[in-house]
Amino acid sequence: MPSTSAKKIGKVRWISHKEMEAIVEQRAREVLNVSRSTFMKNRKEGKYAQLDADDCPGIVELALLAPNVEVAKLSARKKR
Repeated sequence: MPSTSAKKIGKVRWISHKEMEAIVEQRAREVLNVSRSTFMKNRKEGKYAQLDADDCPGIVELALLAPNVEVAKLSARKKR
């Protein structure tokens, strides 16, 4: 796994943890008008469990992106 600088392997571009956080931050603000940390906290508390993709366009994409921030953080710790 690359360090903080992005590497290209074939056609894959690895992104850093900070870049992933920025992506989730942007999408959380666009979709729910909340910060990344507020979204993550509310999500853990189950506040978005009843949201439907028809009622809240973009929520599915945001939900799929969000776990990647936590996974990136955990894998970065294991490699240190």
